Amino acid sequence: MKPGRIGFRKLLFLFPLVIFFFCISTGVHAANGGTRVRIIHLAPISNEVEVWVEGRLIDQDLEFGENTDYIELVPGDNRIICKTVESGNSIVLNTLFPFREDRDYTLAITGRARSDLQLTTTIDSCPPSESLSQLKFTNAITGTPPLDVSIKYGPTLYEKLAFRTSGGCRLVPPDEYVLKLTEARTGKLVAEKEIDLKGGTRYNLFAADNGEKDDIRLLGFEQENRPKQEPKILGVERSVLQLLGAGLIASVLILVLGQ
Repeated sequence: MKPGRIGFRKLLFLFPLVIFFFCISTGVHAANGGTRVRIIHLAPISNEVEVWVEGRLIDQDLEFGENTDYIELVPGDNRIICKTVESGNSIVLNTLFPFREDRDYTLAITGRARSDLQLTTTIDSCPPSESLSQLKFTNAITGTPPLDVSIKYGPTLYEKLAFRTSGGCRLVPPDEYVLKLTEARTGKLVAEKEIDLKGGTRYNLFAADNGEKDDIRLLGFEQENRPKQEPKILGVERSVLQLLGAGLIASVLILVLGQ
């Protein structure tokens, strides 16, 4: 048999191995990939709102303190429109918002009045943790001075958070806590709220009011956020199969080139 015929047969054997290796490398995607957004109604207006994202109706009767589900988006500029359900469906917010790739966004409708509504942005970027709770706090209380946020009888988590400002991620052991909100300049107590935190969970916390200073609420929106498990194929971790596949392909190439 001619040497060229042997090399050709080995190349035919190599072809399915290359296809198999490509499938293991690219066939499993991260569970949290892509760009997603959810909308929270924290505006001090009495009406429910319709939420439209890039021409799609996301929620038709979003009430104060409620949130939409996450929806997937194409990264780039997306138009967000909010309308009041009553009063002739008048538009109260119309904005073009830039979204980056592979991010989760929480956008809160905030403002001091109907003519002052804006989207307050929180990027859900807390690092995953199996044992710790992950917090991000946003000050959505209308007309308040900058706030300090602390755990009662514990550490200060945030300092001087102005209206429509979000703080960074904080990792906290899971437990039941009392959060204290105080005016940063005077130390005057604004509110105390109890919160129960679980491990492996991300919390977006919003302090908000519905136009009434005596009705400050602490709203928590949680999402499981644990470290990603290594994908497995036939009970074997993908990274191990990738190493075996690469070694096998290299061995066959050496045999073919050695003929």
